[in-house]
Amino acid sequence: MKNAGPSARALALILAATAVLIGSAATASAAAPDKTQGFFPVSVWYSGGKARAPMLETVTPQSREVWKKDIDQIKRLGFNTVRTWIEWTACEKTEGQYDFSALELLTDLAGEAGLRVIVQVYIDSAPDWVGVSLPDSKFVSSNGVAVESQASPGFCFDHAGVQEKILSFFKAAARAVKGKPAFYGWDLWSEPHIINWAEVYYVGDLSSVQFCYCHSTQARFRDWLQKKYGTIEALNKAWYRTLASFDEVQPPRFGTILTFTDYIDWKEFISDKLAEDLALKAAAVKSVLPDTVVTSHSAGPGIFTRPDWSGTPDDRKMSDSVDFYGASIYPKHAWTIKPWSPFYRSSGLDFVRSMGIGNGGFYIGELQAGYGVFGMKMSLPVVGTDTRDWMWSAVAYGARAVNIYAYYPMSTGYEAGGYGLVELDGKITERAEAGGQIARIITANQDLFLKALPAKAEIAILYNPLSHMVGGQQSFTGEGQTVGVNNLSESLQGVHRAFFERNIPVDFLHVRDLGTPRAAGYKLIIAPYPVMMSQPHVQALVEYVRGGGTLLTEARCGWVDEKGASSPIVPGGGLDQVFGCREHELTPLSKSGVVEIKAADEAFPLLKPGDKLDSLFFEESLDVFGKSSRIVAAFPDGRPAVVAAPFGKGRAIIVGSFLGSAYHHFKNPNNGKFFAGLADWLKVTAPVRVSSSVPDALIEGRLLKGDGYSLLFGFNRGDKAVTARFGVRTDAARPAAIDLETGQAVALVREEGRAVFEKALQPGEVWVVRVSER
Repeated sequence: MKNAGPSARALALILAATAVLIGSAATASAAAPDKTQGFFPVSVWYSGGKARAPMLETVTPQSREVWKKDIDQIKRLGFNTVRTWIEWTACEKTEGQYDFSALELLTDLAGEAGLRVIVQVYIDSAPDWVGVSLPDSKFVSSNGVAVESQASPGFCFDHAGVQEKILSFFKAAARAVKGKPAFYGWDLWSEPHIINWAEVYYVGDLSSVQFCYCHSTQARFRDWLQKKYGTIEALNKAWYRTLASFDEVQPPRFGTILTFTDYIDWKEFISDKLAEDLALKAAAVKSVLPDTVVTSHSAGPGIFTRPDWSGTPDDRKMSDSVDFYGASIYPKHAWTIKPWSPFYRSSGLDFVRSMGIGNGGFYIGELQAGYGVFGMKMSLPVVGTDTRDWMWSAVAYGARAVNIYAYYPMSTGYEAGGYGLVELDGKITERAEAGGQIARIITANQDLFLKALPAKAEIAILYNPLSHMVGGQQSFTGEGQTVGVNNLSESLQGVHRAFFERNIPVDFLHVRDLGTPRAAGYKLIIAPYPVMMSQPHVQALVEYVRGGGTLLTEARCGWVDEKGASSPIVPGGGLDQVFGCREHELTPLSKSGVVEIKAADEAFPLLKPGDKLDSLFFEESLDVFGKSSRIVAAFPDGRPAVVAAPFGKGRAIIVGSFLGSAYHHFKNPNNGKFFAGLADWLKVTAPVRVSSSVPDALIEGRLLKGDGYSLLFGFNRGDKAVTARFGVRTDAARPAAIDLETGQAVALVREEGRAVFEKALQPGEVWVVRVSER
């Protein structure tokens, strides 16, 4: 008998334990429930001894004494939480016989020291008895190769037997910490993918091989398809097939020239499945500990990934399954030639924050502690100023926990020697002291941080993951590059940068949130790289403009729909009537091109006629037919390139190229002014007005707003010392301010309804100020 996906019992667990999570996730951040239990964890990863995650040391008679020294040192440094881990291989070596002695001892020691405990659960490494008792549970690649587990990657969760064993493991772990005062919550899945912690190169090229094609996942996919299509006739029509029943359906293994609807369905199923799997794990621990905090985190912010990479989660969907979702942040990972730029990191943090906005915050599941290592690849050193910058940045963007990976460097494996907060012999480092100092400040003021939210954004950048998938498995860019280039990500980053440089907050809006009150509340929605979009989402954009919103889209919006079918008119789905124009001609660009502003326009107050912008990929000239439509910019030969028009109660602008991606690559200031000028036009102002003694200095001002107070974060993101001025809007007659780290009063002056502060900042320096408004 074949093993399908979640059993009826398991699905009941999902419904019972996650209804509240899913219901609350759709609300705006201001209305999000407080799921923190009044606690802001600032932790280091430590499991007892020096074993690297996910490995565990065996408890010995000496463990209590040795581990206690480490726990006491973590406490002395200033951290308030230990993030430990358990993993299936070590904790259930024999079926049904659980050994959580390490977890229990560490939790007791943490409690004695006054620390809380978050437990990371790893089931991606599995005991060998699973494969012996369930030989048909191995992962299978798209080319038919069964993966032999070597502890990792374990076995397929879709197999009913494996799923039952895993969920039983979660429940047993919950019982092990039940009643222990130090226990706080869980991270149920570290960096979710279909396959984790194993580079199975022997199955084929991992850039093209997909998972999982075992009979259990195929059965679950068929169930998913039956719910979507209802009848086999409907599926045959969508897939251009002649299948007799759903029993004959198999996931696609390659692309064809005919249609790629099957591929879109497969990738949508994978992201749905990952979110459902996470919800099952949350339900399992909540069946034992109903009030426990449940979290998870991706390998990195989803803005930098693609759904067509094998087994990549959708951060927005995952956020619905837990109290808090988040990401790993490694600005000096071994794979980086140079550290993440401020622009890159800011877009990543804003993306993670935005995908979890309904939860009222997000978790930094892993924050890099020490230099990166991957074999002989090494990153630049991590120093104390890095730790301060990274930690305060996470807090300033609305994080509800910061978990530093790891206390000790990796003791084994290809990362040996890397990613440690202290040295492997226990020597305390400058970065450990810096991190502990911030942890102490957060703990002493956690109520301030937990009751404050990032300043409300009035501009949203649309995240539409379908745009990654134009052409299905045969994806090429306008420059002839193959899959692996992340055009949507680069477009999103370019648009975000234009506002980041001016300290104007923006949200990323997932397309599944179009048509909601949250979406309707934005003054402006920008749709970068919108080349493939589902018809319901296109219609939601039309209604957004009709209702009074302002929309800017880049080229070929809605060209291809969710079935992979081309629209007869581009832009598709009726957007031609919104813009009063349609695509006339498409010309590919070998490199970059030029768009020239032709007329002064109220929508672009930072640009003047004759200003030139960079374009990218291709030129989409527009045939203008709307009586109220106006041509704002043109290509060098005079063909219309940017058209603006009123529609309903709102306004719409279309750009016949990809100015966001061009700004990301070439940094033409006019591209930035093109986007940022829209904020001026719509009277969107920065909550923190920033100026500097050094021209073109990169100074960031972030604001968290609480009831009667604000928390100002000033960052010198550049490489020069500056004197920076930060102006915060306030209605208070006599606002007061203190430096949150030193406790000293901060001088201020009142200017045009703002409290203005001045501070000399060294490169990489951070300043945190509490502004009282009563």
